[in-house]
Amino acid sequence: MRHIWRFSISLNKISIFPIIDNKTKTVISLQNNNNKSLLTLDIALFACIVILIGIGIGFLYSANRIFGFRQIIFLSIGVVFFVLATFLNCDIYKHLIKPIVILTIIMLILTLIPHVGVSIKGASRWLGFGSFRFQPSELAKMVVVFYLAAVLSDKENEITDFMHGIMPPLIMTVFISMLVFLEPDFSTTFLMLFTALVLFYLAGMKISSLIILILSGTTAGVGMLFAAPYRARRLFAFLNPWEEPLGSGWHYIQSMKCFALGKFFGVGIGESTQKTYALPEAHNDYIFAIIAEEGGIIFAILIVVLFAAFTIIGLLIARRSRDRYTYLLASGITMIIFFQAMTNIAVVVGMLPSTGITLPFISSGGTSLIIFMYAIGILLNISRRQKRG
Repeated sequence: MRHIWRFSISLNKISIFPIIDNKTKTVISLQNNNNKSLLTLDIALFACIVILIGIGIGFLYSANRIFGFRQIIFLSIGVVFFVLATFLNCDIYKHLIKPIVILTIIMLILTLIPHVGVSIKGASRWLGFGSFRFQPSELAKMVVVFYLAAVLSDKENEITDFMHGIMPPLIMTVFISMLVFLEPDFSTTFLMLFTALVLFYLAGMKISSLIILILSGTTAGVGMLFAAPYRARRLFAFLNPWEEPLGSGWHYIQSMKCFALGKFFGVGIGESTQKTYALPEAHNDYIFAIIAEEGGIIFAILIVVLFAAFTIIGLLIARRSRDRYTYLLASGITMIIFFQAMTNIAVVVGMLPSTGITLPFISSGGTSLIIFMYAIGILLNISRRQKRG
């Protein structure tokens, strides 16, 4: 900061104090206004997450008291990780990205090994430690964001070169995604790859290269969709759920019934008739339908608005980042949470085939809640970093 120093001499003392010129006053004023704006964003972001978590715990407790109590326990753990991420320098993820990626790959491979990974309903997605279960694919989603932010931020001059700038990080991203796909978890694989495409685009990839990747990904996605019969059944059930109303179309029909029963104001908290037997996974994939039944369209719209507000705030934080790394990191965290939320809601309202994607901060799931709480801490960390800058 530039100062003009003036000496003042009186009979009994000599004082030296700075006089700030008009230009410097303007800079200080802009910095103060910017810090106030960032503080407002932080408060708004924190408020959105607190309300979403509060809604989630309330309706989970209503749907199943055991799951509601477990969610409170996981929230307590998540708060610890949230505070840690808020104060931990986010550059550490860039410096330690290689061991982080290697550890994630090892955990994903372990889930595929019989008698090591925990298998539930034919899917081996968990690692068990006594009564505790951890889902590495939830961590892998964020690790892909960390990895791409770290690598692409150093490829500013190479990002337009497909072979040298895009191909190496693309191969690693696809490899991690394929390990998740083998669990099998098609929806999380799609979510990771779609978020990766957004980060490649934000990093400066050519539009022509982006189009090629989208077409290639779409072709591969269609192939993976029909590679397993149950995925094809989900697609056909989505197109015409009444063809098998007691089979693959059951979820869609019962989900729509929740909205019909809830109408505008809902049937009342704890008064859902669908959560007991009619709608499987009411505490997990279809918690949004139960919220629409008990809280009505008001609560459903509130959740959509909260996620939209979170996305806008997250992108504003990313936009104000002072370097490419934190810009890509904040953008990736924001977009993967937004995409997952909108995918879950779209499935519940019948706009997408059933995916198994949970609703962030609301659905039951300890690993998901802890990882997302840590991610929000990183967003606030990036915002605090801007204030210090």
